Amino acid sequence: MRIRLLVFLLPVLVTVGLTSVAYGTPAETDMARTEAAGWDCTPKVPIAGQYFHCAPPGQPSVADLVSTQGITQPTLSLRVFNVADESFAGIESLIRDDLYNGERTCPQDAKNLPNGVWGLLALPGQDYRACHRFERTTTS
Repeated sequence: MRIRLLVFLLPVLVTVGLTSVAYGTPAETDMARTEAAGWDCTPKVPIAGQYFHCAPPGQPSVADLVSTQGITQPTLSLRVFNVADESFAGIESLIRDDLYNGERTCPQDAKNLPNGVWGLLALPGQDYRACHRFERTTTS
């Protein structure tokens, strides 16, 4: 008796489960999940043409780094998202320019910056060097 009941109920339960997944709430974007986890994505404006940048919880944001308040951080690892759909693009590593000695290479961004050189970011308070741990589609 139990086997007949199981044979009948199992397909019904699977169908109900799959239907709830198909008609459930739409998935949030990668960036929305990152912000919900406490990452700071300010300023939420495209940087380098097509990317949003988010700083880890408790760390200075990109807005802090470009402010004139003198907020600096020796190094920072940012999550980067495509503007079009807020999908995850990759990681951008920053190091203050005064700490960069040229020995660090950035091979993944070599398509845009030859010889693995970290790009220079001239910011109002402190210059930084950047390495994009993904292939950018633009060099700006």
